[in-house]
This record gives sequence, structure tokens and C-alpha cells, in this order.
Amino acid sequence: MKKLFLAVLLLVTALTLASCGSGTFAIKDVNFQASDACDGTGTLEVFMENDSVQAKALDDIQTKLIKSGFPSMWCHGLVHQYSGTVEVSGYTFESDANDPLQFKVDRTKGFYYLSGKGTVTDPNGKVTTLP
Repeated sequence: MKKLFLAVLLLVTALTLASCGSGTFAIKDVNFQASDACDGTGTLEVFMENDSVQAKALDDIQTKLIKSGFPSMWCHGLVHQYSGTVEVSGYTFESDANDPLQFKVDRTKGFYYLSGKGTVTDPNGKVTTLP
């Protein structure tokens, strides 16, 4: 009986860990694809100002051009931190003021959730609550 209990407990723990935490939610929309022209590190704060999406560096942003083009906020590896309510390409990000949503730009995984609390509403109206 003890072995069965431990096996069930282990299974529940594994399923819980697999279903939560960073990287479990990603946006694979073409408008959120990582640029193939640059790689980057650092965090950008993304916010709305005068009905326009704005971004500013929260720390030291480093970008490296890997082919002809321009660095952008969609360089592979950059982190986007959303402040308040921000609408980008039909998606609405609503972040907790004390624990804002953070997403990472990645060529393979897409635009994936790292941390923070809030909701993301897709263009079809589906609301995802994070975490």
C-alpha cells in the first residue's frame, strides 16, 4: 500500500511540475517570430503610450547581427516584460503591477512565457491566465 501511495504521489508531482512553470505557454503567431537577422540579450519593457506600443531597455541590451538587417525588439534571445495592458498584433497582455508578465523571443520555441502574473487574450478571445 505504501508503494502504491508513493507511486501515485510521484505521478501527481511529475504532472504538476510538467504543467506549470516557465515555458509552458507560447505564442507561435508569425507576428511574434524571432528575427533571423539578429541575436540579443537583455530585457525590454513593453507598454502602451498614446495608443502606441513602446519599448525601452530595462537593462543592458546586447544585439549581434548575424546577417544583413537591423536589430529589433524581435532579436532571438530578448526578453519582453509587459507593463499594464498592452495590445500587440491582436493579442492583449494584462500584467500584474507587482509581478509583470515576461516572455522570451526564441526561433525554436516561439514567443514563450517565462514568468509573471496576468492574462493573455488571443485574437479569437481565448483568455490564458498565467501562471
